[in-house]
Amino acid sequence: MPDRTSPRVRELFNAAMRDHQGGRFIDAELLYGRILETDPHHADALHLLGVLAHQTGRHGEAAALIVRAIAENARVPAFHNNLGNALKAQDRLDDADASYQRALALRPDYLEAHYNRGLVRQAQGRLDEAAACYAKVLAYKPDHAEAHNNLGNVLQAQGRLDEALAAYGQALRFRPGFADAHSNAGNVLRAQGDMDAAVASYMRALTPRANHVEALHNLSIALLEQGKLQEAAAASQRALVLKPDYAAAHCGHGNILIEQGNAAAAAASFRRALELDQGFAEAALGLATTAVPVFADTVAASLAAADDFGRALDELTAWDRAHRGLLGNAVGSHQPFYLAYRPAEIGALLARYGDLLSAAAAARWRPPSVDRRASGARPRLVIVSGQVRQHPVWDVILRGIVAHLDRRRFEIFLYHTSALKDAETDWARSRVDRFVQGPKPVKAWLEEIERDRPDILFYPEVGMDSAACALAALRLAPVQVACWGHPVTTGLPTIDIYLSGELIEGPRAEHHYREKLVRLPGTGVCTEASGLRSQPWDAPLRPPGVVRFAVCQQPIKFDPAHDDFLVRIAKAVGACEFWLVAPLKLEWATARLQHRLASVFRDAGLDPNVHLRVVQWLPRAQFLGFLDSMDVFLDCPAFSGYTTAWQAIHRGTPVVTLEGPFLRQRLAAGLLRQIGITEGIAGSGEAYVETAVRFAQRVREPKARDRRRDSLSAAAPRADGNLAAVRSFERTLTAAVQARHVDL
Repeated sequence: MPDRTSPRVRELFNAAMRDHQGGRFIDAELLYGRILETDPHHADALHLLGVLAHQTGRHGEAAALIVRAIAENARVPAFHNNLGNALKAQDRLDDADASYQRALALRPDYLEAHYNRGLVRQAQGRLDEAAACYAKVLAYKPDHAEAHNNLGNVLQAQGRLDEALAAYGQALRFRPGFADAHSNAGNVLRAQGDMDAAVASYMRALTPRANHVEALHNLSIALLEQGKLQEAAAASQRALVLKPDYAAAHCGHGNILIEQGNAAAAAASFRRALELDQGFAEAALGLATTAVPVFADTVAASLAAADDFGRALDELTAWDRAHRGLLGNAVGSHQPFYLAYRPAEIGALLARYGDLLSAAAAARWRPPSVDRRASGARPRLVIVSGQVRQHPVWDVILRGIVAHLDRRRFEIFLYHTSALKDAETDWARSRVDRFVQGPKPVKAWLEEIERDRPDILFYPEVGMDSAACALAALRLAPVQVACWGHPVTTGLPTIDIYLSGELIEGPRAEHHYREKLVRLPGTGVCTEASGLRSQPWDAPLRPPGVVRFAVCQQPIKFDPAHDDFLVRIAKAVGACEFWLVAPLKLEWATARLQHRLASVFRDAGLDPNVHLRVVQWLPRAQFLGFLDSMDVFLDCPAFSGYTTAWQAIHRGTPVVTLEGPFLRQRLAAGLLRQIGITEGIAGSGEAYVETAVRFAQRVREPKARDRRRDSLSAAAPRADGNLAAVRSFERTLTAAVQARHVDL
């Protein structure tokens, strides 16, 4: 047997180690090879040659070499640890974990093995065990910045955001320039809704490492959520320049392009992400939703949206079949929200979509069994919403329920899935039996639900909030209910009841819903107008005889099929102005709408500069002052606005609305019916134009104008205080729980 202690072998081994440590891998590999030619059983050479193979990406070869080293000497902890690294790189996580355990059996204080075992447990989703591994590292070495950072990642995945932020703070305390920790802290701050702090944290990550691709990608997400589309696009493009094969950055760039209204380019980005990572579920789902335009420039594009989305669903279904078990990871990340803004019956499409996502979510999360709590207990109602703050969903739908639901009959738990909060959030917290503030990952919300065991889960809207969408796709309570915060069917097989109002649904509305439709009295909601206090709007000087129309819905609500209504009104009225309000989000859509309307006006021989006006977004009190200065409120025919019409009638501004067949086209009409002033409800496009013209003519008669405003203001309180809707809400839920209890 060769003498492993011979001067020649020691010399070769020391030279190989110097080359290895100096990064001269080719030279080191040659020298390790020469040693093994002389002594095939040289354990250290076998081990380090395996480490070198691992470092150069040859993980299978590395594992084989280190196994040979262990066969020569199984008592060296480093051999087992580095075998674990090679196995982990091959995604053989159970085998890697076993290797790390063998290393720790030989040396219980082996920090690297504890740390690596934490990485494996983290990758396996065994988060509590991963945290325990990192805690052991920190018990031995409190200044281990990487362990603090990875502990933060575990805590963040568990939804323990404050603790995660503290862990990143510890990592940065011991290594102030730790770019990963700055970037990860930015992720927590973004999840908590503190976008300014998140952006600052990402910028700190980029100070020591300007090429930190993950920080650039996450910076682009934060800037996107701030509505800074150009800056977001620049950060995303920079990330892609640095790493063109970064699938997540291509997907993120697709999200930015959607927000910029460039669906074709967004689709290309999602497709590129899928080329790089065929199992990238978020990109597959994002690609499907790009079939629905955020804003339709032409009638043809608007009409084609439903068929285009149908074909996209075919493609998504095929992708799901080829990548079983992955789509559930992305449920809620994208929704076909804008499909509701297109003029078509979309219930069947949403049901197809709902079936696909519900099956994917159930396969991913394996929700807990649904059972009834002890008989005789008050039914427990858990409300899930991302809008527990001053927001139309809260103001119109949810606040009245929280304020007036009979607590002798129900417990109310409220899950606010968003980080955003204001005085209304604090008020809500004080009015419920249990309040849980987000954000949290889906797994953490599922743990809350499993602990609370609701009898009823209530979603005021399904479509705006990603967490609510993901949870609504699962069966988590005996009774699951949605409402018209997003006024279309959810399409989900997991939602039992859709709550609407008798005055906002047509006679055959049951056919529009997958859920059982329940019509509550009136418009189905109980609002209060105490917060509708106006401030004067600094209105531009009005030329003599000019009638001012407020057409102040979101630009995405304006369907091009109805653009000529404004032209026809302008021709009949003469001197008039149509006032648009630019939103804070999707500002580009205002410019697109102006351009589209201007073309229609010019084609009709009218000067758009005379008739079209735009005001920037206004805080609520100033918006009410804006309504005070308007003569007529024109509701959008394709997608009615309840909140704006509700505000208009309280300011005495006459409302004109075209009542269509779908809920989303009947909101303002139902409101007018509830207050008993129905003159502004039109049943056809011709009647809509005629009504607007008639209202405008009366504006030019001061006494008639004042009488109308006074009578409207006097009737407006009938829109509020609809306690009958709350009592009916209670009866509906009680009956559903009792029926479900019998079934179980």
